[in-house]
Amino acid sequence: MESINIAGRSLQYISLFVALLYIKKYKSKFYTYFVLYLFCACLTDFVSSFIKDNNFWFINLYTFFEFNLVALIYYNLIKSTKTLKLIIKLVIVFNLIYFLSFIVVELQKYTTSLEGVVNSVFIILFFKELLNSNKILNYKKLFPFWMSVGFLIFYLVTIPFFTLLFSGFFNSRTMFPILLAVIAILHLSIIYGLITCKK
Repeated sequence: MESINIAGRSLQYISLFVALLYIKKYKSKFYTYFVLYLFCACLTDFVSSFIKDNNFWFINLYTFFEFNLVALIYYNLIKSTKTLKLIIKLVIVFNLIYFLSFIVVELQKYTTSLEGVVNSVFIILFFKELLNSNKILNYKKLFPFWMSVGFLIFYLVTIPFFTLLFSGFFNSRTMFPILLAVIAILHLSIIYGLITCKK
């Protein structure tokens, strides 16, 4: 398990390093938010290693930044006005529920899972637009495609994972390798896309 832990966590930092190497290649807003997303993930991983017990509040804080950065990534990738309006509505709804969770504390058990659901919707909306555009002919050379594949796998797995974890159905240590494995898949997909894709 320790080797999986080291590999999963190391890939996050490698992703950030590679993303910074290619920052001049992608002079676009979506990429700026993507790099901020990776930086936030690495910073959270680093700080959380010093918080050994009761770090639920810290995960909850990270959820806010993670969600809004992913929303900004897809808001700047998607072109359809109708879809962008839907994204704005979903962002407002999620953030209202998130801040409400500080009043109704029970909601905090579900904000991470809800984030996974809404982020998955953003990704599916992006894939739908990609399928209906000329870019689909060269999708394997598009970094947003590989980034989105990684994101979708990650969020679809974390929805049931965090739902069961915060509901107390299993011990986090027992199932932790599953989470680390999907984190590794996410970052391998990102690294592959960054290295192989055109602008």
